[in-house]
Amino acid sequence: MNKYERIIKLPNDKFKRITGVTREVFEKMLEVLQASYNKSHAKGGPKGISAELKLTIALEYWREYRSMDHMALDYGIPRSTLCDSIMWVENVLSASEEFKIKDLKERFKPNDEEGAEIEVILIDVEEQPIERPKYNQKDSYSGKKNNIPPNIKS
Repeated sequence: MNKYERIIKLPNDKFKRITGVTREVFEKMLEVLQASYNKSHAKGGPKGISAELKLTIALEYWREYRSMDHMALDYGIPRSTLCDSIMWVENVLSASEEFKIKDLKERFKPNDEEGAEIEVILIDVEEQPIERPKYNQKDSYSGKKNNIPPNIKS
């Protein structure tokens, strides 16, 4: 039983805690994704990961912000496939009319009498390798934190 099959059976309050969205929003997302998935696989060929599982993977990534390597190990799929799945979900949802971000300002427009404005701030984070000095490490590290004699080079 995959993760989608397990979370779909949860009660509504726990479902929202796990996925970060209500069941209704999840179903709307799934409708949009399923339509795109069916359209792209209409001519046949290998289907790969289902739209339901791709959505579950993307929501878990956005909710927990786990590393893709750990998620790939849990799901038993390559990291590149996991990354492609998340990017596909992001692209399809952002291209759909149902989830357009530019409509947020219109939906949450304050009363014109007050003159207040709402700013929408999007934060995009992505996995990046840790930057460590590769050359001339002595220039950036004093060596005072250990007992290695200075005449031994690493």
